[in-house]
Amino acid sequence: MKKRFANQLPFIIITLAGMAIVASFYGRVLLNPNEIIFSDSGDGIKNYFTYAYHIRHDSTFTSVEGMNYPYGENYLYTDCHPILANTFKLLSAQAPFFTTHAVGILNLLMILSVFFTFVITYLLLVELKVNRWMSVFFSISITLLAPQIFRMGGHQALSYSVAIPLSWLITLKILKNPRKIYLVLLFLNNIFWMFIHAYLGIIVISFLFSIWLLRLLLDRQRREKLIGYSMLVLAIVLPVILFYAYAALTDTHAGRTNNPSGFFLYNAEFDDVLIPHDKPFGPLLNRWTGGIIKLQWEAWGYMGLFNSLLFIALVIMSLSAIFNKKTKALLKTVFDNRALNISLFASMVVLLFALGIPFKQFPKLLDWLPIFKQFRATGRFVWPFYFAFTSFAAYVFQTKILGIKNKRKRVFGILFLALLLATSYVEGFYYHKRVAESISKTPNLFNEDLLTEEFTESIARINPDDYQAIISFPFYYQGSETYSRPRNDEAVRNSLIFSYHTGIPNVCANLTRTSIEESKRIVQIVTPNYYPKKITNDLPGKKPFLIVKSGNSFTQYEQAIIAKGSPIYKNESFELLHIEFEDLFSDDRSKVINDFQEKLPTLARQDAFYVTRPGSVLYYNSFENTRSDTTFRGRGSFKSIKKGKNIFVEFPPNTFRSDKEYHFSMWMFNGEPDALNSWFRVIVEEFDEANNTWHTTTFFPEQAEVINDNWSLAEGVFSVKDPKNRVYLVSKGKDDSKASLHVDDLLIKEIDVDVYKIDSLDNSLFFNNHRVGLR
Repeated sequence: MKKRFANQLPFIIITLAGMAIVASFYGRVLLNPNEIIFSDSGDGIKNYFTYAYHIRHDSTFTSVEGMNYPYGENYLYTDCHPILANTFKLLSAQAPFFTTHAVGILNLLMILSVFFTFVITYLLLVELKVNRWMSVFFSISITLLAPQIFRMGGHQALSYSVAIPLSWLITLKILKNPRKIYLVLLFLNNIFWMFIHAYLGIIVISFLFSIWLLRLLLDRQRREKLIGYSMLVLAIVLPVILFYAYAALTDTHAGRTNNPSGFFLYNAEFDDVLIPHDKPFGPLLNRWTGGIIKLQWEAWGYMGLFNSLLFIALVIMSLSAIFNKKTKALLKTVFDNRALNISLFASMVVLLFALGIPFKQFPKLLDWLPIFKQFRATGRFVWPFYFAFTSFAAYVFQTKILGIKNKRKRVFGILFLALLLATSYVEGFYYHKRVAESISKTPNLFNEDLLTEEFTESIARINPDDYQAIISFPFYYQGSETYSRPRNDEAVRNSLIFSYHTGIPNVCANLTRTSIEESKRIVQIVTPNYYPKKITNDLPGKKPFLIVKSGNSFTQYEQAIIAKGSPIYKNESFELLHIEFEDLFSDDRSKVINDFQEKLPTLARQDAFYVTRPGSVLYYNSFENTRSDTTFRGRGSFKSIKKGKNIFVEFPPNTFRSDKEYHFSMWMFNGEPDALNSWFRVIVEEFDEANNTWHTTTFFPEQAEVINDNWSLAEGVFSVKDPKNRVYLVSKGKDDSKASLHVDDLLIKEIDVDVYKIDSLDNSLFFNNHRVGLR
């Protein structure tokens, strides 16, 4: 009995220690989980919204209808914790608690994940033959420094640090004793993480598959164990196959990009796992190095000071052993735990992908293996290496310390261990202090009892049955990577609050990988009503729209729509307006034409145009001298390739004045894949020859508000620093861009000047580079 208790005591201690640590940092969340959201901006609030809206309002189990109206979005693409959201949605039919407390339940699960990481990591270390008491101490240090903790404030579904050690532990159990219960448990475990977040599931499964593959290759008795290995690989891989089959069956949105950008944006580097990014050592290191170290947030996987030093020491020792032909001695003294060795090297295989290897060295591999383009943030794949190496370090440190026979040296060994653990605990303290403070600041905006008086009063003015959707201004749209509008945090927050509490869906979206055609039609809402809008054919009816207006900075096209709305409610932070379907989609051509006819007697002729102020800067190029099969108007257009640099026009010194603002616009062809996206820029370049410096103003054509079928109007406002400088209007595309480039009708004018022209060629009125059809 005493021996059994002695064996169980470390487990009891780590359980109590985990509870105490979690309570000390996250007590406020634990006591009032439904009164807090961990983030009220960016992806954080979006992920809460899609989860909570799906439970409360969605009419199906496979779609989130709260954004991207009228199309909605497949729930697997919305970061809504799909398996939890559907479970609670099902339960909420009988128990409304799962609706009213959905956010609180999610918060508790994220915090409990930290607690379970302490316990599971302890069991994992014991399984890896680390002394039980040593496992207590090292599991605390490993959990405190686990990098996923920082995901609570934004990517909540990625924050479950228990996922990797739990999955690894089950796999080790199977490799030691392939019982059916373990295989079933691993299969369900992998399915669960895939349906929490596909990224997290793939990270876990890539690690497990690498363990399986290395174990298979190194096992001389693999033929005798073929059935066991086959069952294990099925438990690992089948969840991925089932997930993607299910996604394909339930996805009704056609035309997602097959060439997503960003694979090389968030790759890891070795400094991301070796160098601290937080107190106490991070700021010191920055000060000593002059801030030259730039760590990638997506790839944070710092292992702790002593673990990093051990890694560096092992690299040096390994190289020395190879050159001196003493690798066997190193293997015996350091790499003597077979299960741990295989897991470590498996995590290093995954780490190579996190580092972008071999794709950085051979970028064309992405074209041959396009499935890997789906991973925009490969840096996250450092997480298995974090757990594998810190577990390996725990084993190495405890082996060396417990192996000391000399009493005096053992005292030094114990002091070293105490210093190692204390250092890790201090580093972890700053991690959790920072996260705890960050996630405890914002009241739960999806709890109606915690809404401000302004929101409560304004929501009471809204009858949800009167409206088909919410349109937010500033208008935001993120998703398809092809047509977009910048995300404004205040606008996102306000529109999501009104949407959740009224059940009215949002036209705007803050999502990922949405349908390209859907995004095009939605962004076209802010396009002037001189052009046809296909979205009118997709709307289910002609109910009015609710405008949620945040702040006071709007584009001219947004202002034109806002002006048509009727006020409902207004305060200093936001305003609600009612707009009829007929007003939102009214044919505004006659208004522009009538305005031109009224102004005509006062307009002056300049070149071939009528202008409201003569003598101002006016440049126009129809590119009619360059014949092309792809034109916006006429027979000519600028034709080139998207990659590299294209110069559209060059202006000599003294063309522009520094006290004026200028507006450029040009029609750019969007009718082929990736025509205007993937870091494609239009840039106003100003060259200061005297100082040999360049000044630039950058614009992104994919954010164009004006879309007319297969053409987008790229436009922007710029000014010059010095009239003596030479000015260029250029485009720049990535070197791997494959699309062609077609540009037509380039106009540059002073911002406060209107430019008109009657164009008999296509029976239209040219108005500031818009084509307004004459009836």
